[in-house]
Amino acid sequence: MIRNIKRGFTLIELLVVIAIIAILAAILFPVFAQAKAAAKATQALSNTKQIGLAQLMYATDNDDMFSPVFGFQPGWIIPSFIVLQQPYMKSLDLIIDPLGPAKVTDNNFILTSTWGMPPRRSASNGYSSNGWRMGARWPLSATFTGNQMWDVDGIGGVYKESGTWIWAAFGYKDAEPSLTTTAVARPADQVMVAQANHPDFNWALGCEPLNWFRYWGDPPFNLYGDSNMICAPASRVQAQGIQAGIIPVSTNRATITTFPTGRNTYVATDGHAVSTPWKQLMSKRAVRGGLTTLDAFWPSE
Repeated sequence: MIRNIKRGFTLIELLVVIAIIAILAAILFPVFAQAKAAAKATQALSNTKQIGLAQLMYATDNDDMFSPVFGFQPGWIIPSFIVLQQPYMKSLDLIIDPLGPAKVTDNNFILTSTWGMPPRRSASNGYSSNGWRMGARWPLSATFTGNQMWDVDGIGGVYKESGTWIWAAFGYKDAEPSLTTTAVARPADQVMVAQANHPDFNWALGCEPLNWFRYWGDPPFNLYGDSNMICAPASRVQAQGIQAGIIPVSTNRATITTFPTGRNTYVATDGHAVSTPWKQLMSKRAVRGGLTTLDAFWPSE
């Protein structure tokens, strides 16, 4: 009688199979990570588009004016444009940037800081010396602009209830209306809402776009904990840490020489969403009326 003898794997064969699986995993895992990052970037672009549509719907119901960047009220009630547009968004999920650190369970300061709207320079008290130009105050900015001064402006106004004074409102006038959609000379070029670290990029608190700041200094109210962040659109697409514009708080500003290397996602005032290299967004400029202006942050001609 002939008996069938069942033969199992030898130890060597098993180890070879395990080695092959390990090699395949090492090859595929980075691909999976890249695919996941690409999916998050696509989701961020979609969210930005939806936030832009909410802003335009708000303007349609508000005499064609964009929403204010902030509305300051007594008791530290600070509805940002994200809060004012919630009736048109009808979802908190839209304001969570999948490439940022914020979560739905975070406090309102953090939840409303992942997207920024550029405020009008005319809404600020003393904007000529208060952070409305690049290259004016800090070494990094001077390096970026070649020691020139590049002026910036935005579209959003502000308002404060009578008698309101809180630190968050420092630098702003009591009332300044937003621009109307028809007042923007180049709607396809002007940033309406962008990935950011603060609702107004912190421009009115004495920070120019390439300065680094720590919001309040209290980590619970800081999008990135105890770190400095750029006062400009964020650079979170395809970048993290210093490449995204997040600098450890212990860093001496005078020694910072690295510019963000990632991309930014924003929606223009005509409603189309864009993902673009941060440096490209922040360096396209033109001379207007004797001022060197940033195209993406200069709504007038």
